[in-house]
Amino acid sequence: MPFSPLPGTFSDDLDRLGTTGVLELGSGHGAFTDVLRELGQRPWTIDHAGPWRGVHPHVVSDAIRPGVRGPFGVVVAANLLRHVWPAVSLEGPVVWADLLSPGGTLWILEDEPLQAPASADNYRRLQNLLAELQPGEHEALLPAAAFETACRGWNWPGSWQFGTQPNGWPADADRVLSMLAGGDPAPGSEVAELMDSIARFGISYGHCWWARWQGKATA
Repeated sequence: MPFSPLPGTFSDDLDRLGTTGVLELGSGHGAFTDVLRELGQRPWTIDHAGPWRGVHPHVVSDAIRPGVRGPFGVVVAANLLRHVWPAVSLEGPVVWADLLSPGGTLWILEDEPLQAPASADNYRRLQNLLAELQPGEHEALLPAAAFETACRGWNWPGSWQFGTQPNGWPADADRVLSMLAGGDPAPGSEVAELMDSIARFGISYGHCWWARWQGKATA
């Protein structure tokens, strides 16, 4: 799922790539890939799912064992970190940093909808519900505070920047309602109550957080 607007520094990093490229980890069905292409990039993409799941990355591989070599000027993981967080939280996804060219940047972007407005709360409730119903396929949202606390303990030579901002990318309420209805929820169930709230208030992504790491450039 894309983010709108993108952090200004992210666009600046893309603009200064020069001859180096961008690697997108966890590209999924390509929504964020399309955004990168609209920004003039030709990203290299990795995802654990392949054509049998309707996904067409350049490389079918696990994100924490990418199976590619850099260097890339920008490595970006959009709504991916929460899916691998238990495996990388102690030391961080250092393999991602290793894919960067000297002075390159790693970008992590994650949803963090607030409880207001109601449309954003609906998206937060949806993600929590999916994490309960489909563990392994969906993971709970990763709060910015939890990430920042963890990365203070990582031994990464370089600097971090953090930010939060609204995410105005349009969400498809009809598609979400159709997906939830496919499970034939019982009246009064948590799913049925969520569907009623989405029908009344809609659904929106609310806010997101981002983190940017830049390694030390070589002399």
